[in-house]
Amino acid sequence: MIYDSIGDAYDLVYPETNERVPFVAELLKRHDKNSVLELGIGTGLFAIPLHEAGFDIEGLEISQVMIDVVTQRAPGLEVHLGDMRDFTITKKYDAILALSSVLVFVADEQEIKQCLKRCHDHLGPSGILLLELPNHPVEIGHSNNSQEIHQSPDQSTIVVIQSAVKGRDWNETWHVFRNDGTGLSHQKVVYQEFLYSPETLSGQLDEVGFDIIETGGDLLGSPFDESTSWRRVLVCGEKV
Repeated sequence: MIYDSIGDAYDLVYPETNERVPFVAELLKRHDKNSVLELGIGTGLFAIPLHEAGFDIEGLEISQVMIDVVTQRAPGLEVHLGDMRDFTITKKYDAILALSSVLVFVADEQEIKQCLKRCHDHLGPSGILLLELPNHPVEIGHSNNSQEIHQSPDQSTIVVIQSAVKGRDWNETWHVFRNDGTGLSHQKVVYQEFLYSPETLSGQLDEVGFDIIETGGDLLGSPFDESTSWRRVLVCGEKV
């Protein structure tokens, strides 16, 4: 499990998540949603501040290491161990969040559709699904064969990320360097994002039973622009 090996480095790569939480909170309030499930909760970068803001939020996570991090940071936040492609929880939610591109960390369109179906089955009446996805053409246009560097304040952990298209995947290769005081270690982890088709996704949402009710270009409230937006944000509601 690749997520098990980078729990200590994960937060270094997403330092701006706290700037995006207010948009998610405001959206949930605007739609009058309180009980929430976040898919791929990770280390709780979104869920913990939402929990602290009073939302009845739970998480789903495939990595026990990530669950342990969340449990230590927020003991009152329930996290279910499971896979977003086939999870079953014996309750329904007002809203489900699939943020940080989590929906495309799967193998193909069929697995995306499986995730959407599980979300639909776990939403209560008038429930909403919030998707934050890459706008791959823009991201690839700016970042193909590039690298970025993240580091802890004391430089004991440094993450170098190399990004490149490979086949039908957008690959991020993480090189994690750690210095524990006795020496330097190196770990290589490869994340693969499936290069999904927005048109196919729209059709799948319709087939599963969702309408797209709002669109956006990021979790800061920017409008979506096909040629410039790095992200595609969709708010989906049950078809009527």
